[in-house]
This record gives sequence, C-alpha cells and structure tokens, in this order.
Amino acid sequence: MKRYLIGLALLLPAMSASSQGFSAGVFLGTPMSGVTVSQSAMRVSLGIEEKGAAIDGMWDLGPWLARPEYLPLSLYGFGGFQWVDDSTHKWGPRAGVGVATPMGRGNIELYGEAGTVWYWQEDSALKLEGSLGLRIYF
Repeated sequence: MKRYLIGLALLLPAMSASSQGFSAGVFLGTPMSGVTVSQSAMRVSLGIEEKGAAIDGMWDLGPWLARPEYLPLSLYGFGGFQWVDDSTHKWGPRAGVGVATPMGRGNIELYGEAGTVWYWQEDSALKLEGSLGLRIYF
C-alpha cells in the first residue's frame, strides 16, 4: 500500500506539471504523516504511517493582513474534512492556519500548520493537530 501511494504521488506531478499552482510534498504530523498534493486552492493529503485522508480548501491570508514585515512568510487558512483509521476518532470537519517560507531561490517551501478537527464518530471530541512539511511547486 505504501509503495502504491508513493508511486501515485510521484506520477501526479508528471501528469499535471503544466497546471498552474500544482504542488506535491511530504509532511510529518499528528495524527498522520504522509504525502500531499494540491492544485490551486484544493489540497488532498494521504496518511501513510497512520492511515487517513484529508481534503481541504485553502485561502491566502496575506491580503487581509497587509503586513509587509512578515515577508517572505506566507500565511494561509484551510478548512475541510479529515478521516483517520483510529479506534474512536474516525472523521470530522477541520479548520486551521498555516505559515510557509521559501527555501533558497527554487520552488520549494517549508511549511507548518495547526488546526482543530471535530471528530464525530463514537467519541465526539475537538482535537488540536499540527504538521510540518516540505512542498515543491511545478
């Protein structure tokens, strides 16, 4: 299964490399770590170690803040749904904020995110989760 997900993550950039705003990357976080693929304002994340998936809409917070002292940091928000293969917390809506900074002069960026997920399965709970990752833009 892990080989299939990694192979899919490596093939997707080749299929959509001409698309504007396409990125792929890896992340470490709670409750899952894995690969992420995004196109424009939509992102799909697949957990490999802890099986799970998330789909999010993303929006740039920079124009709302209008704070040039934060450059080259990019601030953004996200919201969507997450599913995790867990015994008590399975799925629920999520929302959070993230910060990203470019690495060097290329198209690679380092990012960190924090947000909450309201799990609705057997044990309803609001959990704070976060992740750190690396993204490559094509």
